[in-house]
Amino acid sequence: MEDVASGSYAWIIRTLVTCRDEADRLERTSLSNLINMAVLQTALDWEGAEPSRGDETSLDALLRLKMKLAFSERSDNVVLLDSKTAGEA
Repeated sequence: MEDVASGSYAWIIRTLVTCRDEADRLERTSLSNLINMAVLQTALDWEGAEPSRGDETSLDALLRLKMKLAFSERSDNVVLLDSKTAGEA
């Protein structure tokens, strides 16, 4: 059952990142930032983590891990968000 849930979360993240790339292409910065927040929330839900319990470094590490997992199922191309891409700058 956990593999099914992990596969679903990975699919959601891949889909969101594809949508974010399209928003970036269309220069829709606000939409791109909202999608980045959705990616982070999906990673938190996948892990079962509560953002108030972690520091920024652990949240960043969690997001990077989940992005790697999500994209490792699809291809060797892994897209990682840096702080500027994630809307923190």
